[in-house]
Amino acid sequence: MASSTEELSDLSKLMNKLTERARSFKTQFDKNERRMRQIVREYQKIADEVREMQATTETVRKVGLIAVGVGAGFCILAAPFTGGLSLVGAAVAAEVGETVAAVAAGGAATVVGANIAQTMKENGSAKKVKELVTEFMKIIEAMKNNTQEINMTCEKLEQRSVAALADNTLSNVGQFQMTLKKVSNLGRKTVTVLTLAVTVIDFLDKLMTFFGKVFRVTATPEEDQRLRDSILQSADQCQTIVDEFDKMKNELRNFTGSKEKK
Repeated sequence: MASSTEELSDLSKLMNKLTERARSFKTQFDKNERRMRQIVREYQKIADEVREMQATTETVRKVGLIAVGVGAGFCILAAPFTGGLSLVGAAVAAEVGETVAAVAAGGAATVVGANIAQTMKENGSAKKVKELVTEFMKIIEAMKNNTQEINMTCEKLEQRSVAALADNTLSNVGQFQMTLKKVSNLGRKTVTVLTLAVTVIDFLDKLMTFFGKVFRVTATPEEDQRLRDSILQSADQCQTIVDEFDKMKNELRNFTGSKEKK
């Protein structure tokens, strides 16, 4: 069995390692926070444009369907009365009927052509999303790895602290109880952040794979809808993970007792 001195030495080394990891995470976040938030803002702007495109698509679709209905209805209603009109009147009625039919046809064509994937490809936003997501994933992957190291260190500290508390030869049990509580709280926080980071990275990775597929060919309506939903969801997830990293930084500051300004 390890002596009290050895247990204290092990705990001290783990605490120093955790402090070092905490400092590394805070430095890493400070270095990348501005760019991460900039990426999120640019990405959310594209997401807003997608929402507008979606609203426009729905409006165009409804207008197209109404125009089709109006055109068909006008032709049906006009036909019985053309026999009682003068030649000029009949010609006007026919011309108006053709105009309405053209509007209806145009509306229908617009509905078919209202493809967000194609629009994004043409206006360059698809390429921009790919660039932003690729850069963002690279940053949060590195921060996820640091968070994982902190989590593993917390687990080891918690295990060693529990073992130390079971040793009646320890002189300052109260201090170890306090350390154990702080480590447990920090450990739970790192699990939350780590889980979210893994989820976001996985989602963005799948989005990039889907991008490669949907922009090679004309997207089906189902793929177009999936693309819209994925962009909107991932924009929210990107914002959330940056906010959680920020909270994590504050948790680490509180744990280490750092007095440095945010």
